[in-house]
Amino acid sequence: MTLKTGLFCILFSLFGHASAQTLVSAGIFTGFTIPLTNDKGINIDPRYQTRYDIKWVPIGFDLGIDFEGYGFLTNPSVVSIGQNFYMANTVGGQVGNRKINLTYLQLPIGMKLHLIDLSFFRVSLAGSVGASLLLKGSETISHESSKMWFPDEVKSSLPPEYIVEYDGVIVPDIHDQEIVSQNNFKPIQFFGSLGIRSDWDVSEKMRVSFDLRGNLYFADARNKSFVTQVKNFEQVYDIYGRRTDIFVSFTVGVSRIHELKKTGSKFKKYKKSTPTKTRQPKN
Repeated sequence: MTLKTGLFCILFSLFGHASAQTLVSAGIFTGFTIPLTNDKGINIDPRYQTRYDIKWVPIGFDLGIDFEGYGFLTNPSVVSIGQNFYMANTVGGQVGNRKINLTYLQLPIGMKLHLIDLSFFRVSLAGSVGASLLLKGSETISHESSKMWFPDEVKSSLPPEYIVEYDGVIVPDIHDQEIVSQNNFKPIQFFGSLGIRSDWDVSEKMRVSFDLRGNLYFADARNKSFVTQVKNFEQVYDIYGRRTDIFVSFTVGVSRIHELKKTGSKFKKYKKSTPTKTRQPKN
């Protein structure tokens, strides 16, 4: 047997066997994210303290195909990410918030490897890569009048209402002041995700899915010109550090499924037949 013939036999046996189990699905989902903005500058900045929040995945669409043992999936969705931080005064008291809000349209392509593969229930290792389009982005600060720390390099650039003293800067009361606008973010980002997905075929036509993923954006969301301003101490509420956006997502979806090749109903109940008695002819 030649190498070409051997490969053909392997592929034929794989897809020929899988075709008997081929299911396509289409549906919608929703859920939430727990975002983490790993900013090296914020991490060492005494003005900020970590906090964790839940943000929504308003809507997404599932399109998939399942073979025996594996499947492919695309699930475009709108997601909200970006971590929020507490703002602290010079003695560590919380006096406000810094909110990072980024809304993306995610366009992923993914694959599933079925760890449990029953006719009506699957648990899969799921992963994807894709691009995200920025729909909305901003960073805002709110803080009450207090004394805060600022780097020495920015003190000469502070507005006149900021009063510099030997042990800090007295700042005015501020509410939702935008310090990073949408124009300061990249319009396109790339990301990858990995996690666990379960699909429950509750009927011949309906599927309920649960998806838990870790997601990583590969680059700093801020554009190069803004990062340069931070490096040059032109942004008074930032010190430079590399930034990466990470988030955990949990979604619940409902899909309609269709079997491409019928193999008999997986929900059909068969009744045990009772043998009928036959009359013996009288002698």
